[in-house]
Amino acid sequence: MEEKIIQCLNELIELDLACIAAYEIARAVSRDEEIQGKFSEFQEDHLRHVRELSEHVRRAGVTPPTELDTKGLVIRGFTMLASQEDRTAVLAMRGNEELSNNAYASALQAGLPEEIRSLVASNFEDERRHMSWIRGAVLLRGWDVEQPEIRELSAEARGARRAA
Repeated sequence: MEEKIIQCLNELIELDLACIAAYEIARAVSRDEEIQGKFSEFQEDHLRHVRELSEHVRRAGVTPPTELDTKGLVIRGFTMLASQEDRTAVLAMRGNEELSNNAYASALQAGLPEEIRSLVASNFEDERRHMSWIRGAVLLRGWDVEQPEIRELSAEARGARRAA
């Protein structure tokens, strides 16, 4: 297998590892059973992605990543800071899933062998399903509207900037 393909798979594995860690954090702060259940389901998908992609990397004689890289640490840290309750956890995971969707979409353009491309396409469909549910949850709960406390802080910041 070409080095470029192994690198592509390893990058997907690293991102899936980051999502696993992020879902663990987000699930821990969530109090809503439906959200917790979806976070667990999505985390299981990412675990499966890591297992399946890692198998292809191993077949090429390369050891796949098993720990968070720098990007993964940043994603985990962002999720930890941003996730304080259900709303903020879902919104943090929306950003993480946008990264995953973009990475899988890019990987499909990388000239992968058919067997691997099929796996990546299947994983991409999981990512699209995650994103669809998250977007629906945000809309259903009205969380896409700027929160009043954010508007107030923004007004204060603008006022302080003008005064300076």
